Amino acid sequence: MINLYFHTNDPSKRKAVQWFTQHGIAVNQRNLDKEPLTTHEVLDLLSISYDGTEELLSKRSRATKELNLDLDQITMNQFMQLASDNPHILRNPIIFNDTKLVTGFDQEKMGVFVPKRQRRLELNRLIDHISPNRPYDQPEPVTIQNH
Repeated sequence: MINLYFHTNDPSKRKAVQWFTQHGIAVNQRNLDKEPLTTHEVLDLLSISYDGTEELLSKRSRATKELNLDLDQITMNQFMQLASDNPHILRNPIIFNDTKLVTGFDQEKMGVFVPKRQRRLELNRLIDHISPNRPYDQPEPVTIQNH
């Protein structure tokens, strides 16, 4: 199951929801203002993130600036508590499954959530659109020229 956590209904969140809808992928949405993360859930997100706190924290957000955080000086426990208490310090949206996490909306990165079978179908449709007379299971003919 894919989860989409958000704290504001901004364009990134709406684009992500629209993208999943267009690809027929079900998403579990959660508004962090109404249902904040627990510190354990923040830890779970950190465990699947590529860049840890850098990937989750929105350094440009008003909430982050107001807290005047020195990330080099706070502990992991302090970060988890801050993220739980202040969801607006997190990037929006946070999209993840059991093994992959993407923050914000980046159409190029969203493909990680498309099942392999569906990616193959979309690739075959694209190939069919480009070369409609070529069967899928036969390779392109190879011509050898002698000089």
